[in-house]
Parts: sequence; structure tokens; C-alpha cells
Amino acid sequence: MSKILVSGASSGIGLAISNLYNEKGFSVIPWDITGTNPVDVSSSTSVQNATLEISESLDAVVLAAGVSRMAKLVDTTDDDWNFQLNVNAFGVFNCLRSLYPKVKDGGSIVIIDSCGGLKGAPYFSAYCASKFAVTGLIESASTEFAERKIRINGVCPMYVRTPMESRELGWEAKLRGITPAEVFKGYETSTPLGRVSEPEEIAKAVEFLVSDASSYMTGSMLTISGGAHLGFTL
Repeated sequence: MSKILVSGASSGIGLAISNLYNEKGFSVIPWDITGTNPVDVSSSTSVQNATLEISESLDAVVLAAGVSRMAKLVDTTDDDWNFQLNVNAFGVFNCLRSLYPKVKDGGSIVIIDSCGGLKGAPYFSAYCASKFAVTGLIESASTEFAERKIRINGVCPMYVRTPMESRELGWEAKLRGITPAEVFKGYETSTPLGRVSEPEEIAKAVEFLVSDASSYMTGSMLTISGGAHLGFTL
């Protein structure tokens, strides 16, 4: 039975990925900060201890744990900065470092990055900094891990219907002086395909990158945004 580890597995994109692979008959190792056996990706000790519990080699790893907070740069606190950099950037580095020996030669690692790791956005200075770091990690590690034919690729979503996005709607509404419904409508109208993504659509992109269908891809960032990243609509 193929074995896959998914971080951030209890909600949003991570949950959709876990559900997809459970349905496909994989043995899924779910890591999350919540639950009966919590794993904190921002803690070296937590990740190392959880890694020691993995008895078999992994066919694939999907790193989907992530957090966000919105604020004007001048209002961003040290805690806002440290929280997002520790979970999003150090969390990916921490997991890659610890899990590398557990991944089979020829295995696949997929990291949930963000369009915010390709282009900055207002009110997201700390978040975008953390995701730009993730993009750099993917590009740096992909060459090193290729020595064992392990592929590393990123998925860069933009607007996705998740609990994290729901929180962002409230923050952005307050910052802009409009309602969350108006913010959401703006997401839809600024996306050429006219809607936000469902988590299951991001999971399907991950499935492609895990599979042999992407056997010649490594160090790539796959943008899944409905065209919103282009910045144009008709």
C-alpha cells in the first residue's frame, strides 16, 4: 500500500488532500496542530518526534500546513510576523529537513505555496514574505533532492473556499471599510473564471504532481487561480 504524509490535514486544502488519498486507498499519515497526536510544524522537537514514529518509507509528502494574518505593514506586530514566518517558512524547512530520509528514492514532495509567494499583495506583507521564502525553499531543495530522484514542486492557489479564507474576508472587510460579502464578490469578479476555487480542485492539482504524470517536473510552481493571478478580467 502506498504511503503519503499530509501536514495541515485537519481542515481546508490539507483535509481535501487527505480525503482524496484515503479514497484512493493510500495509507495516509495526517499531521496537524490539532487532534489527539498534534504535530507542530514550527517546532523542531515536535516534527522530529513525529518523524521517529514513521516506521515505513513514504511514497509522497504533501506539506499543506499554513497560516495567515492581514494587517497594514505599519500595524503588523512582531507576533504577526513571527507566527507566519515560523509556520509557513520554517515549518516547510523543518519538515523537509526531518522527512527527507523517510521519502523513498524517486518519491514526490508537494508543497502548498501561494500566489502570494510569486507576487506581493497589500495587507499581506508578512504572509507574502513567508511564502516567497517557501518558493525559494522549493527551488533550492529540488536540486539537492534530485540526487535521489525525489521531486519537489509547489502549488500556488489564490482564492480558495477554506476556513482561512473566511477569516481573511473579515480582516479585509475591516481594513477596507466594506462587508465580507463585498470582499468575496470582488474575489469572484477579479477572477476570469468568475468564482473561487474549492479545496478539492487544489487536491486534484496535488494528485497530478504526486503521480507519475508529472515525472519530469521538479522545482516548479503550479498556479491554480482561475486566472486571478493575471490581474485582468474582461
